[in-house]
Amino acid sequence: MKEAKGHYLFEVSWEICNKVGGIYTVITSKLPEATKAFGERYFALGPDLKTNPDFEETDEACWNDVREGVAIKEIPCRFGRWKVPGRPKAILVGFGKKYNQDQLLFQIWEDYGVDSVAGGWDYVEPVMFSYAAGEVIETIYNIVVRPQGRHAVAQFHEWMSGAGLLGLKKRVPEIGTVFTTHATMLGRTLASSGMDIYTAMENISPQREASAHNITAKCSMETAAAREADCFTTVSEITATEAKSFLGRAPDLITPNGLDMEYIPDLAADRAEALKSREKLLAAAARFLGREVPADATIMMISGRGEFHNKGVDLFLEALGRLNGEMQPDQTILAYLFVLSGYTDLIPSLKSDKVPPDPTNPPISTHRLQNEAFDPILQTCERLGLRNLPQNRVQVVFIPAYLNGYDGLLNIPYYEALAGCDLGVFPSYYEPWGYTPLESAAYAVPTLTTDQAGFGLWAQKVAGDCNGIILLRRRGQPPEVITENMRGIFQDFLGRNPDELQCMRVNARTVAGRANWKDFFQSYRKAYSHALSASKERTEKFAGEELKAELKYTFAGAVSVSPHFRTFTAVANLPPQIERLRELAHNLWWAWNPLARELFSALDPKLWAGIGNNPVRMLETVSRKRLLEASENASYLNLYRQILDQFDRYMGDRNPSPLIGPINGLKWPQPVAYFSTEYGLHDCLPIYSGGLGTLSGDHLKTASDLNIPLVGIGLLYKSGFFKQTIDRNGRQIAEYAENDFSSMPLEIVRDDRGNAVQISLDLPGRTLFANIWEIHVGRVSLYLLDTDTSRNTPQDRRITERLYCAEPRTRIEQEILLGMGGVRLLKKLGIRPHVYHINEGHSAFMLFERIGSLMKEEGLSLDEAAEIVRGSTVFTTHTPVEAGNERFSRELMEYYFSNFVKWTGISWSQFWELGRKESDEGKSFFMTILALKMSHKSNAVSRVHGQVSRRMWREVWKGFDESDIPIGHITNGAHVLSYIAPRMKTLLDIYLGLDWDRHITDPERWARIQDIPDTALWRTRYELKQKLIDFLREDLSRNWGKYGYSKTWQEELFARFNPAGLIIGFARRFAPYKRANMILSDLDRLDRILNHPTRPVHIVFAGKAHPNDEMGKDLLKKVTDACRDDRFRGKIFFVEGYDIRIARHLVQGVDVWLNNPRRPLEASGTSGEKVVANGVLNLSVSDGWWVEGYDGTNGWTIGPVVKGLREETGNADEEDAQSLYALLENSVIPLFYDREMSGIPDKWIATIKRSMQTLVPRFNTDRMLIEYFRDLYLPTSRREHQLHENSYRMARELADWKRKIPMRFSSLRLIEVIIEGIHGDTILVEQPFDVSVRIDPGKLEPEEILAELVIGRKDGSGFVEPPEYIPLVPAGRDADGVLTFSVSHTIRHSGAYAYGIRVLPFHSHLATKQETGLIYWG
Repeated sequence: MKEAKGHYLFEVSWEICNKVGGIYTVITSKLPEATKAFGERYFALGPDLKTNPDFEETDEACWNDVREGVAIKEIPCRFGRWKVPGRPKAILVGFGKKYNQDQLLFQIWEDYGVDSVAGGWDYVEPVMFSYAAGEVIETIYNIVVRPQGRHAVAQFHEWMSGAGLLGLKKRVPEIGTVFTTHATMLGRTLASSGMDIYTAMENISPQREASAHNITAKCSMETAAAREADCFTTVSEITATEAKSFLGRAPDLITPNGLDMEYIPDLAADRAEALKSREKLLAAAARFLGREVPADATIMMISGRGEFHNKGVDLFLEALGRLNGEMQPDQTILAYLFVLSGYTDLIPSLKSDKVPPDPTNPPISTHRLQNEAFDPILQTCERLGLRNLPQNRVQVVFIPAYLNGYDGLLNIPYYEALAGCDLGVFPSYYEPWGYTPLESAAYAVPTLTTDQAGFGLWAQKVAGDCNGIILLRRRGQPPEVITENMRGIFQDFLGRNPDELQCMRVNARTVAGRANWKDFFQSYRKAYSHALSASKERTEKFAGEELKAELKYTFAGAVSVSPHFRTFTAVANLPPQIERLRELAHNLWWAWNPLARELFSALDPKLWAGIGNNPVRMLETVSRKRLLEASENASYLNLYRQILDQFDRYMGDRNPSPLIGPINGLKWPQPVAYFSTEYGLHDCLPIYSGGLGTLSGDHLKTASDLNIPLVGIGLLYKSGFFKQTIDRNGRQIAEYAENDFSSMPLEIVRDDRGNAVQISLDLPGRTLFANIWEIHVGRVSLYLLDTDTSRNTPQDRRITERLYCAEPRTRIEQEILLGMGGVRLLKKLGIRPHVYHINEGHSAFMLFERIGSLMKEEGLSLDEAAEIVRGSTVFTTHTPVEAGNERFSRELMEYYFSNFVKWTGISWSQFWELGRKESDEGKSFFMTILALKMSHKSNAVSRVHGQVSRRMWREVWKGFDESDIPIGHITNGAHVLSYIAPRMKTLLDIYLGLDWDRHITDPERWARIQDIPDTALWRTRYELKQKLIDFLREDLSRNWGKYGYSKTWQEELFARFNPAGLIIGFARRFAPYKRANMILSDLDRLDRILNHPTRPVHIVFAGKAHPNDEMGKDLLKKVTDACRDDRFRGKIFFVEGYDIRIARHLVQGVDVWLNNPRRPLEASGTSGEKVVANGVLNLSVSDGWWVEGYDGTNGWTIGPVVKGLREETGNADEEDAQSLYALLENSVIPLFYDREMSGIPDKWIATIKRSMQTLVPRFNTDRMLIEYFRDLYLPTSRREHQLHENSYRMARELADWKRKIPMRFSSLRLIEVIIEGIHGDTILVEQPFDVSVRIDPGKLEPEEILAELVIGRKDGSGFVEPPEYIPLVPAGRDADGVLTFSVSHTIRHSGAYAYGIRVLPFHSHLATKQETGLIYWG
C-alpha cells in the first residue's frame, strides 16, 4: 500500500491489551509490521476492564487534545502504550456508563437491521464497547487526521467489534472500514455442538440455527458488519467458504495469520534452550506424579481453549488410550494437556512438598476443577484407563491454568514449555486458522494438524507432504477411523530415530518461516487499500453536496415583527509567512516575554499602544498593508522565526524544572486543579479585581515555567469588575463595559464536530448551562465558565456578568458554578486531578460536588466519599479579617442545598457543622470553615498571616492550642518577568547572565547585582522614571478637560513637575484598613516635604474602591481633593482606571513604594514584591511579606519593626503617620538627594542593590510554587493515591473508624498525671522532667491512644515559638486494664515555660492529629 506513509490505521478488538485467545496473538505478532508501516499513526483500541496488565498509561502530549475530545463525549478512556513489541499507542475504552442500552440497540436496529432482542449481557457489553470505540476513532479523526488532510482505515475484529464499524460508517463515511472474522459465530457454535458443518453446510439455515442456539443477536451483528464493511476479510480458505454460506458475503481477501519469526529463536539449529525446557517438563512431571519419568520419554502436548470436541482433545485421549495398551515396556509418552478450564486452587501435593501424591490414585489435573465430577478430560482418562499408575505407558498431566510463569507446577511461560516438547498435537475439528499448530512449528516442534484447520490446508498447499507438519485427515471421516489414524501416526513417531526427528524439526521450522508476518502483512495492506478505495469512492460521491452544505445555511422560515439579527466573526487573513502570529497571540506566553510583544508592536507601534497591548485585537485591527510589509521584511521575519523557535522549545519541553525535582504521580492528565474566582493575567483580560487575581495569574504563569502539571478553573465575566472614572467632583464612578470576547486571547471549547461544549448544573427549579472557554497560559490551560448562553433564562445569563456581585443570590450562584460547575468542567474535558486547590473560599462548594459524584459513581458512603475528597484537597486563605471571609445566610443555603442534603442522607445539623462558627451571631455558613474542615492541607499567605489565621479560626479545632491549629503558611511571591521593565531585564541579562530568570531563587546569582556599575543602574532607573512621567503627562492630557481644568492650569501643573524629583507610588485597593490617606493626615507638614526648594517630592496614587464601599470611596475623594489643592498642584497625582497596565507603569517607574495598612490586616501585600526587581525601594509598615523581607538595610519600616503577631495600640494611626513623616524627612529623602560630584546617589543605589539582592530571590512565585509543590501538592497527591488504592480500602477503613471513635473515645478516663523534677514551680536546666499518665482505655485499644507532653517557652501572650509535642510511650498495663504512659524530657534553656498533658485518639492513617477534633487535657 504505497499510500500507507500518510494514512492512519485504527485496530479494534476485545483482545487488545486483554489476552483471551488467538486474536491476541494475531494482533500482537502482527504489530511490529503494523508499527513499521504506520508508526505513530497506528492506534489500538480495546476494552477498559481495569485489569489490563499489558497496558501502560502515559501522559504524552499526543493524547492531550484527544483526551479532551473523548471526555467531552463522556467516554471514559485511558491512553498509553501496549507493552508488546512495537509499543503501539493504545486506548482502553470505558463503556458501561456511556449509553442507554435500549436506545443504543434500537438505533443499531433502525440503522442496519441488527436484531439485538435476544442479546444477553455477553452481547450487550461488547456492543457498547465497540460503539464507544467507534466514537473515539471519530474523535481522533476529526481532531488529528482530518486537519492534516490525511485518510484513515479502521479494522474491526470479530462480531464483538461490529457495532463500532456500523456506527463509524454512519458518522464518518470517509473512513475506510475492514471487518475480519477469524471464525464465524455460527460455525464455532455448531461445531461445538457436534455438527459436521462442512458436510452439511449447504443444508444449514443460518437464521434457524442461530435462533436454536440462542446466538441470533451475535450472528445478526456479525452479518451486518460483514455486509457493511468496505473490505471483508477472513483468515483462511476454509473459513471463507463458511463466511459466504453463513454471513451471505464472500470475503474480499484472505488475510492469513502469521508470526513475527524474528522474535522466535531457531530451536532446530540450536537445541540448547529446547533441551533445558525438556528437562523442566520431565522434572515437573516427576514432582506431579511422585516418581521419576524416563529421560527418553516422548513428550506430546495439546493446547487451547477448553473446547473438548472442537479442539480434538477427545480424539487425542482416545488415541493415547489405545497406545497405552500397545506400547513396549521401554516406551513412555508424557502427554501434557495445556487446556484452559475453570479451577479453584492447586492440588495439595503441589501446594506443599510435605503432602506426596497418593500412589494408588495419582492425580490427572494440577488444580482442583470447578466441575470436577463432570469434567470430560477426567472422565475420559478414567474410562480409557489413563490413570497415571506406574504400569501405564502414557502419563497425562492436565494443566487448566494459563502458562504465564505462575501456574503452580511448571512455572514457566507457555512458549518455553512448548519448546521442550517432541510433538505438538492439534487434531481440531474446527480451526479456522490454527495459531497453536503454527506456533508449535515455529518453535521447531513436529506438529500434527488437520485438513479442517486453515493452517493445515495452507501448509499442505505451500509445502506439500512435509514430514514436519503431519496432516491428519478428518473431513468426512468417522471418529473411529480418525482415532485409528492418529494412533498410527503416534506409533510411527515413537519409532523415529534421532536423525529423523531432527529432520522433522527442521522441516516444521521451515514451513513456519513461510508464515512470516513480513510476507502475510501484505494481505492486510491490500485490504486497507481496498477499504480506502471504497471509502474514497463513497466520499467523492457526496463531496459536492457536503461542500454546499458547509457553505450554505438554511434557517426555519419563522416570522418576527421585532428586529432579529444573527452574528458571525470575521478574522484577518494573515500572510502565510507570519500566519502563526495568531497562535502566538492566543497564548499569554507573550505577556512575560518582551521580544514576543515586539512582534506585535512592530506591526504598528502607535496602534499597539492605542489598543492596550492586545495582540489578538492587534491582528484584527492592523491594516492588511502593514501585515504584507511585515511578511516581506527580512529583519521582521528573522525576529519572527527567533521568537517562534523560542516558543516552540518552551512549549515542547514537558520535563519538570530541576527546581522541583520528580513530580511523583502528578501528570498533565492528572494535574493540580487550581480554583480561583479571579485571574489577573494581563490588562487585555479584565476579569480580575486586585491582588487575589494577580496572584492567581502569577500562580499559573509560574506553574507553566516550572512545568508543574496544573490547570486553572474560574469564571468568565462579561463586564469584569468595573471600569473606574473620576467625575468633576473627584468622586469615583463605576462603569460596567461589556468585554468583547472575540478580541481577547481566549477561545470557546468545542468538540471534534465544532459544537460548543457546555456543562449543566441543577439549580432549584431549573437547569443552568455554561459555556467553557480556554486561555493558554504558556503550558498551562485556564478554563473559564460563562452562563451567557441562549439555553439559559435572561436572569441566569447574567450570573457571570460581574465579578464580586453584591446581590447574595447571584453571588452564591456564581460560587456554585465556580466550585461545582468547575468539577463538572474537569470531568467533561477528561481531566482527572490528583489535587484540588481551593484558592480562597469562593470555590469551596466543589467539595459537595465531588462527594456527591463519588457516592453516585463509586457507590461510596457519605463518610467514605468525604474522606477521599478531604485527602485530595488543599486550601489557601488570603483574608486576615473575619468580615472579609465569604459566608451565606441559612435561608440561601437551605434553598440551594436541600436536594444535596436529602440525596446524600446527611443531617442538617451535620451539614451546618461543616461551615458553622460558634461565635457568629448571624448563624451564617462560612466558606472558609468548610474549606478548612475538608482539606488535607491549609495555608495562609505569610508568616504573620498564618498566626492571624490560626487565631481567627481556632474555634474550628476546639481543644487545641492556637499554636497547634493546622494552618501553615507559604508567603506570596510575584512573577518577576510579568512586572520587570524590559530595560531592566536587559541590564540583568548582561550582569546576571541570560538565564537569570531560570535561577531566580538562587541567592548566589543575585549576589552578582553588586557587579552592576552604579552609573548603569542609575541610568536605567532614570529611563524607567521618564517612561512613567511620559505616561502621567499622556494621562493628564487625555483627562484634564473633563475635570474642567483650564489649559493654563494644565501647563502650570506640567511646569511644577520635576523629572529629577523623588516619586512615591501608592497603588492598591482603596479599603479603609489600607489607609490611603495616612500620608495626607498633616497637609501642612506634607506641603513642606513635597515643596522643599531643593528636594522636591511627588506622590502618584492609583486604586479602586469597591462600588459598595462608601468609606473607601470617601478615602479616594480625599486623595483627589488633595490633587486639586493649589499647594499640591504638580505634586500629587491620581491616575484613574487602575488596572494591571497602570500598575506596571507605577511599579517600574516610581522610586519608593508606599504601603501602610493597619497591622495585621495585610495578608501578604504582593505589590511591594513587584517593585523590587525594578530597583524601587519599599517604605512599608511591618506587616505581611515585609515582616519577613525587611532586614534593616533594604528599605524602611513605618512604625515598630515586628517579627510576628502583636496587639496594636489604640492610637496606631497617629503614631504610624508621625513615623512615616519622620522617615521621609530624615531618612528616605535625604538618602535620595545625597549625591556625589557625579550627581549619582551612591548610597541610594547601594540600598537598591541590597534590596534586589536580598528580596528578589525570596519573594518570587518560583519559590512560592516550589513550596506549594513540596509542602502541599506532593503530600496531598500521595494521600490521594493511598486513599484510592485497592478500591478505596484505606478510605473505607478510616471512615468506619472515625464514625465509631467519638463514642469509643468518650469511654476513656484520664485517671492521674504524675510530674517529677519540678520543685515548686522551678526546675534546673539539664535536669530531667518526668511525666507519667495513667489511663483507663475504656473501649479503645492501647495503640489507638496518643498521649503527649506539650511544652515550650512562653511569654505574656502564649508560646514564644511553636512548642514541642513529645509522645509518651507505653510503660505497662495493670491487672485492671489501666495503661501507663511516660516520658522523660530534659530542659535545655532557662526561662519561663508552659506545659500540658493531652490525650488524643490515634490511627495510623490519620493525616493530622487534629483530624478527629477529639482531645482530653490533664
